Amino acid sequence: MNDDLDISMYADAPALISATSIEAVELISIRLLEKGMCHIALTGGTLGGQFADALVEKLNANDADLSGLHIWFSDERFDTADSPLRNSQPVRTGLKNASVTVHEVKSTDDGVNVIEAAAAYEAELQDIAMDICVLGLGPDGHVASLFPNHWDSKNEIGLTARAIPITDSPKSPPQRVSFSMNYINASDEVWIIATGEAKAPAVSQIVEGDQSIPAGHVMATQVTRLFVDTEAFFSE
Repeated sequence: MNDDLDISMYADAPALISATSIEAVELISIRLLEKGMCHIALTGGTLGGQFADALVEKLNANDADLSGLHIWFSDERFDTADSPLRNSQPVRTGLKNASVTVHEVKSTDDGVNVIEAAAAYEAELQDIAMDICVLGLGPDGHVASLFPNHWDSKNEIGLTARAIPITDSPKSPPQRVSFSMNYINASDEVWIIATGEAKAPAVSQIVEGDQSIPAGHVMATQVTRLFVDTEAFFSE
């Protein structure tokens, strides 16, 4: 069992999104008061997009100066800037609070390839550690764009890169930019969010400390949190 894992359970996806987005705003406020800065990494997928939408809605309703808040993306699809596939799309199209700084991965419109896009994001991430890194969970146990049978933990030993190019993602599009596992684990807090019966096997593997999947390697510097609904936790 993974004794270092903090688990929170909710009735369903809407309840989870509501609670986690509220917690995120509270933690952002605390960090801004404490040090005048907060870095949060968002993610993609259905649930990740819902979390981003909820967070953006709350940030738009906040009249406070949020100039110390920086939004990043733990992985991004390498596509056109306005592609609906881009994980940054909910923030790009929805965020109205101009005091927030958003760091998007370069797109195909920028005249770069995926390796150059990863290098540019790497340069932006120098000397930055995430206060919160939000990760979705695939049914196969992938997080960010680190997929089973495509990501090898042994290849990351000693890896100093924060952002890495992905050229062979088993999910379309094949080209992406992702945080490395080492960089994910350099975050103060990592939040894994998962809902639905399809995620139950991977959730069980995380709880059991099974490192045969990428998600089993996630371990933040302060607290690693698993947010699930009842279907993801109890389904067999």
